[in-house]
Amino acid sequence: MINTVIFDLDGTLVDTNELIADSWRYTVKEHTGRDMSDEEIRKTLGEILLDSMRWVMPEVDPEEALETYRIYQRSIFIDRIKLYDGAEETLRALKEAGCTIGLLTSRLTASTGKALAHFKIAELFDAVLTASDTVKFKPDPEPVYIILEKLGKKPGESMFVGDTVHDIEAGLASGLFTVLVDWSYALPREMREGAPAPDAIIEKMEDLLKFI
Repeated sequence: MINTVIFDLDGTLVDTNELIADSWRYTVKEHTGRDMSDEEIRKTLGEILLDSMRWVMPEVDPEEALETYRIYQRSIFIDRIKLYDGAEETLRALKEAGCTIGLLTSRLTASTGKALAHFKIAELFDAVLTASDTVKFKPDPEPVYIILEKLGKKPGESMFVGDTVHDIEAGLASGLFTVLVDWSYALPREMREGAPAPDAIIEKMEDLLKFI
């Protein structure tokens, strides 16, 4: 029986697609003068930013580009993010049902905390693990094992919910029941053929409740 739900943040609970796209376009334009395509932006979703900087702009110092990205993103952060429909209500329903809830994100601690505080949902998570806390990142299963340990839970009683191939791979590799959100910008329906298959796909957040 599933009694624990671990969520990804960007693209799963919080719509950061516009934030990320605008930050990438600004950064690439600033450093190379070219326009970044939607396809390129999609490929970066779920990756660690520094890794993405290296392949998006191999001719640019990735640390310098990363600093440009972060400074710009901080300036527009709150104006470009919103909770997905049903996210807060589902989180609260899971808590009321006695579930343990974790958050596993490739975002850094500072901006993760800023988003959770802005939407007033920080208290709904029993543990949060960000890219600031780990050496390895999704799709490696290690961060999943770390947050399970923090929550005091086992894979067989836990579910992972995400929106990218990295999320699916990390969830499946660590033995969790793995769910893809159908509203994924990173992995829309037309791009799912050939991608790792999750255990389930949900069309709306409330659909998670049927698995507990």
